[in-house]
Amino acid sequence: MHFIPDVSLITLTEMYKYVYIPLAALFPPFYYFYVINFLYPNHKTTIKEKLLFLPFVVFLILNIAWRIGILINYEKESFYTFFGNVLNFIEIFSNVFTIVMLIYLLKKSFDYEKQHKSFNINTIYNRINWLKITLFILLTISFLWSYLVYKNLAYGISFYSLWICMSAVIYWLGYLGIYKFGIIEDRKNIRLHHNSHITSSKENITKNKHIIALEQLLNVDNIYLDPNLTLDSVSNALNVSSGHLSRIIKTELNTNFNDYINSYRVNQAKAYLKNPEFSKYTITAIGLEAGFNSKSAFYSAFKKATDKTPSAFKKMTLNQVKIA
Repeated sequence: MHFIPDVSLITLTEMYKYVYIPLAALFPPFYYFYVINFLYPNHKTTIKEKLLFLPFVVFLILNIAWRIGILINYEKESFYTFFGNVLNFIEIFSNVFTIVMLIYLLKKSFDYEKQHKSFNINTIYNRINWLKITLFILLTISFLWSYLVYKNLAYGISFYSLWICMSAVIYWLGYLGIYKFGIIEDRKNIRLHHNSHITSSKENITKNKHIIALEQLLNVDNIYLDPNLTLDSVSNALNVSSGHLSRIIKTELNTNFNDYINSYRVNQAKAYLKNPEFSKYTITAIGLEAGFNSKSAFYSAFKKATDKTPSAFKKMTLNQVKIA
């Protein structure tokens, strides 16, 4: 709305009289429900959480009262003085509310990462660096907003550039959210089919007790689905030094730890890609659900193992199924 007086379509006073809606008070609840529902998809909204919309409702009622006073030509000077102060209060309150909410959501994001340090096959963990960066950018813009509010109260300046930046980040957040939520839904549906349709197996090619124990973790516990799996974490689980485990894998299996783990992930992904039931899901979702921590890591490992990209492999195998 602030661009309207900036481009001289109407004056700032007319904008507040006829166009203004206290949308800034909607930013904090929008950010809250967006982040909470992304981090915890099964979260149920409580009555207390709905109260986050209360400031907007109150400000909207006051705004309507202001409009009614203008329409009936209410002439008492104190009325206009009061609502002039209300407009300033709305701006200040919305700014402080937004900053507090963004700080809270950043804390929730870090708490979420701490809660998901340990791999759990029953839980889909979302990598949220993009979310933390976006929240930090919004927080920076909000501090700038706070500074401009202070300057505006003293001197009167334009918020046009600030609102362009804020709008751009919000649109970007919405775009990423739609994409990320789509990936999550795909992963949920893929996981529902996992136990009934997909089983990973590898023959024991050695009698070494540590390799047998490792294959037990891979074939039964599916630890390769953990995108944060490391040589150290596996060696700790097997009660053997990481150096010793690495040498055993190299000697007995003629490969290294990363390639060995990725072989399970690639086989899991190949099984998904071969199955027509999974053709509607995105390649990225399949890669993440197979245990890779990013699309690029998935493509790189898959191409190394099969000499084909996941997309090319999917197209080839599904065409073979149709021909058969």
